[in-house]
Amino acid sequence: MGRELADPVWEPPFSKITPGEQPEEAAVRLIAEQLGAPPTHATHTTKAVELADALTATGLHGNPDNYDLFLIYKAKGILEDKIKPSGRYDAAKFVSLAEAVNMRLSEQGRAVVQSLWEQEHHPRVDSTARRQYKDARFTVYLDGGSRGNPGPAAAGYYILDEQGREVERGGEYLGNANSRQAEYMALKLALRRALELGAKSISFKSDSLMVVSQMNGVYQVKNRDLWELVDDIDDQLAHLKSYSFEHISRGDNFIADGEANRILDQHWL
Repeated sequence: MGRELADPVWEPPFSKITPGEQPEEAAVRLIAEQLGAPPTHATHTTKAVELADALTATGLHGNPDNYDLFLIYKAKGILEDKIKPSGRYDAAKFVSLAEAVNMRLSEQGRAVVQSLWEQEHHPRVDSTARRQYKDARFTVYLDGGSRGNPGPAAAGYYILDEQGREVERGGEYLGNANSRQAEYMALKLALRRALELGAKSISFKSDSLMVVSQMNGVYQVKNRDLWELVDDIDDQLAHLKSYSFEHISRGDNFIADGEANRILDQHWL
């Protein structure tokens, strides 16, 4: 939900808890006050909402001292045709989680959507299981970005095990680089880390058609600034029993993209 502008910014509805109010009561009140559609089977009770996650965030709006705690709830029993935006919102609509990841979101909205996406698609694996990987088959999502192209750049990755559980996510700030360098650095960093964890087979997924096409041999790497980087990647790939590269949409690459942007936000605001 958000403002109806030429390039609208959307966000899940949110509100602060008032003194003496329980978190679940605040969620129900928010639905009634700001969306005009209270759940059909609840009147300020906890039955209408279900706690989905709790997360903290620092550095929002460029202030490193700013600290926020978000309680994320799933609301049940809302009638879509009854939604009428009010309060801070100019427009409101229901969207699926898959649609939400491709929307232009506020900082808070992005954090909420990412949390829900992870819960539905990639449950986390505990830290003790990380030590058990040997000859593992991983799926690795890659993304690199440059603000300015060339400009401040970062690489992000997201590693899943054979059961689709999260193994690790991370990335690195690259300093000044162009977008193609950032994309290949994401591949290099993720590949190196996957090998350290015990990978012997990797399915790479990237929203960069350039990287996927070049690594699949569809056409050659002609940019001189990539030659040394690609040579290093080829040397590392030789340690795998098998690997593949698949082009995916940016929406399907939501978490790796989020890692790259998170790192960029930490270093360039």
